[in-house]
Amino acid sequence: MGSRKIDVQLLGALHFAGCFPNVPYDLKRVRVLDRFAAPGPSWGGNGAQVRNWLETEPGAFALIGEMPSLHTLLFLPQFCSLSKIQDFSFLKRCRKLKKLDLSYTNFTDCALLAGLPALRWVRLPHRDQLVNREALDGLKAAVEFSDHLWQDVCRELQPAVLKEPQPVSVGRERICRLAKKLRELTGISAYRLFLDKDTEPGLFDSKFGGLPYWTSAQIYPVDQDNRPMQLLAQLDLEALGVGNPLPQRGMLQFFIAQNEMFGCDFADGSTTDGLVRQKAYRVVYHATVDRTVTPDQVRAMGAVENNRDCTPLQRVCSVHAAPCTCYVNDRVCGLEQVFSTAVKNAWGEDTGGQPSFVYLEEDDYCELFESLGDLSDGSLNGGHWMLGYPNFTQEDPRDPDGPYDTLLLQIDSSYDESAREYDILWGDCGVGNFFINRSRLEQLDFSDVLYTWDCC
Repeated sequence: MGSRKIDVQLLGALHFAGCFPNVPYDLKRVRVLDRFAAPGPSWGGNGAQVRNWLETEPGAFALIGEMPSLHTLLFLPQFCSLSKIQDFSFLKRCRKLKKLDLSYTNFTDCALLAGLPALRWVRLPHRDQLVNREALDGLKAAVEFSDHLWQDVCRELQPAVLKEPQPVSVGRERICRLAKKLRELTGISAYRLFLDKDTEPGLFDSKFGGLPYWTSAQIYPVDQDNRPMQLLAQLDLEALGVGNPLPQRGMLQFFIAQNEMFGCDFADGSTTDGLVRQKAYRVVYHATVDRTVTPDQVRAMGAVENNRDCTPLQRVCSVHAAPCTCYVNDRVCGLEQVFSTAVKNAWGEDTGGQPSFVYLEEDDYCELFESLGDLSDGSLNGGHWMLGYPNFTQEDPRDPDGPYDTLLLQIDSSYDESAREYDILWGDCGVGNFFINRSRLEQLDFSDVLYTWDCC
């Protein structure tokens, strides 16, 4: 692979963010970029320490588009003796971006912001510098404008001496108090699923991928083109040790079609008919399991194993479960109301209706929500769960008043640091979810399950 171009001030921003790019994967850990200051000589800001896959070039900021976790991007005036940015098209890939300040840049094309579903606040250059301003009308974000044009900013900053950044924080102790209060307000019982990479799963075991259990009593699942589906997940509920409202016995299976969308038909999202919804995926519950069935018999019934080109699973993995308390995350609908209550109870402050990502400084925001989850197993968006709070790389696609109120299964993208490879990869480091209505779950009725996945 040839070298990639990077502006030295973007390199500095990554350094200050604690995510210096030793390898390309490090870009996926970046959440906040707000200190675009060229690193000092003692650090090697002349490029001497740039890794061999990178090459410094003024104005090269395209790598920002390869940071799927980035939620805050601020080109602040105190750090804006910037090269002219060559191309802002990287913004189209920043789909988790919530907070964006371009007011001190040469940005012009507002149409680049139209595809950012998570954007909630943006500050732009002077109106006279912008084109396609009509695209701003469709944004859910609050939009502000600078009083300055890029040319004026360049003249103002030319003689300025770049100041060392002065971090602003509400303090670790206060964040800990706020996190504790959010745990008290939002903690719910759920089951965390963990990959067991040292155990090869058998026909009846809980696993992601592989050859499914099946019997001749049922027709093997096929898609709308009559092609056999592949197993995404198989859960031996008694062996996992799960409790209500999940069934405690039997086996639950999740099948997906062999296509590039992993069995998810996004164009069919309006229907509420479970049988129609499940034309490219299927959720099957076996109340009893016939353990005399053999793998050869299952294959003879039409069962297939993983098609690596049509599944997020990069390998077959055994799975075990552990009861865990799940806490709210920054993608959940209704977060802001409980956040406001937590701030009032923990700090005695009124947020004034400001959303969490505006009310808190970026570092505090990251520390707060990272403390509520656990990604130590290599998961990238909250982990693998049954029940609990779902996570998304973009937004919750469900109707808030809709029937799909319970997370039946979440399978996250997962990266093995030691092997330097993915175990599971939904598109560009996304996450997959299956939802069901609570009353249907209690009745063991899996005919109407909503399946969705998204990525950056």
